[in-house]
Amino acid sequence: MKGENTQHGGKKGAGLRTGIVVLVVLLVILVMTNPNEEDFVAWLASEHDIHASYDVIDGRSFTQTIDGEEKKLHYKGGHIGHMGIFSTYSYRFADTEEKEIQIVAAGIMNMLFDR
Repeated sequence: MKGENTQHGGKKGAGLRTGIVVLVVLLVILVMTNPNEEDFVAWLASEHDIHASYDVIDGRSFTQTIDGEEKKLHYKGGHIGHMGIFSTYSYRFADTEEKEIQIVAAGIMNMLFDR
């Protein structure tokens, strides 16, 4: 006897449809949990002690705390790349002595990692 063919397809078709649905759900979850720039700035504070503040006149400014001493950082530039399911971040700062600090990170599922 051969397998029954129904209106909805065979067993292979059901497995393929299930696989596609799982893949689509996974992609939607990854897109929805992709960290944004606010998440990156919060991560800078927790991982690198670089804190952002906002002033109406000066705009956004950054400070870094090292050994209890707070230094003002000048934002030199950066790049943010949103790839849908993950993001990359790169910020460059300079301290008062013009020493450059570059922070590069990748983010996926609301988590950020140093690169």
